[in-house]
Amino acid sequence: MQTLILFAVFFGTAFVVLGVYTFANRRRLRAMAALRSRSGGDSLSSDISILRDLRKSAVPFLDRALTGQSITALIERAISRAGVRWSVGEFVIASTLIASIFLLAGQRFGMSVAILIAAIGLLMPAMLLAILRQRRMQRFETQLPDAIDMIVNAMRAGFSFQAAMKFVGDEMPAPLGEEFMKFYDEQRLGLDVRSALLDLQERVGSLDIKMFVTSLLIQRETGGNLSEILTGLATLVRDRGALYAQIDTLTAEPKLTGAVLAALPVLAFIALMVLNPSMMQPLFTTETGRYILYYTVGSVVLGSLLIRRIARIDV
Repeated sequence: MQTLILFAVFFGTAFVVLGVYTFANRRRLRAMAALRSRSGGDSLSSDISILRDLRKSAVPFLDRALTGQSITALIERAISRAGVRWSVGEFVIASTLIASIFLLAGQRFGMSVAILIAAIGLLMPAMLLAILRQRRMQRFETQLPDAIDMIVNAMRAGFSFQAAMKFVGDEMPAPLGEEFMKFYDEQRLGLDVRSALLDLQERVGSLDIKMFVTSLLIQRETGGNLSEILTGLATLVRDRGALYAQIDTLTAEPKLTGAVLAALPVLAFIALMVLNPSMMQPLFTTETGRYILYYTVGSVVLGSLLIRRIARIDV
């Protein structure tokens, strides 16, 4: 009980401090945005910095702890590819907070189970980023063939490649439109086209965008008809998308079977805990029961991953 009280006091105090700090910072940002809108949006106030914000967190001590760490770069790349506006500090705080809450909630079942549940909570923000990245990549790959056609048509109408990319960035919705606009802004501000294209490839991390960037870089070095190259690439991307859709249809049944088989033990466990908690207590109070619980959880997770891997076909 004393441990719960200490955790509650600690996180309550941390919530109050972070909440007040975030609230004050948001008010300042809203004031700056209002000032920009009143000044017409194009002119910069003397209080507005044009330098890139390289802070990893709005909390100073956390920013110092995260700066220069190798894990920080990995988290930044995952956040960028997921398309969310998180900072590394927010990700770390969320992961730590969820893990601590799960640790508190799992103490009633024993410290070993609590640590296991806390580890799952620690990974939840990372799993959320992976899901968001996958969905964003699917939207990007769906938009890419139409975007390539727009680039080809714009170039045939007399636009340069950079102007065609800006045109697509203005016309296409997110995520493709905003990524193409970032490419245009980078090369307009002085970055060479090759580096801007490689930055685009790194931000998205899709195989289709890698083929797009590679085609452009090869054409810039060896020459050739860029319109014909991009037209063939658009056809290839569409064909790959159709093939993936057919594969998803054919593998839907084994994927659903794996999900059901993974969910059944969990549902049975929850039902027995509700109907007869005393029968399930040895799983948490005895050493043998905890080993059985660990083995069960590991088997369910491993079996689910194996079924999903078998059902996944790489093209």
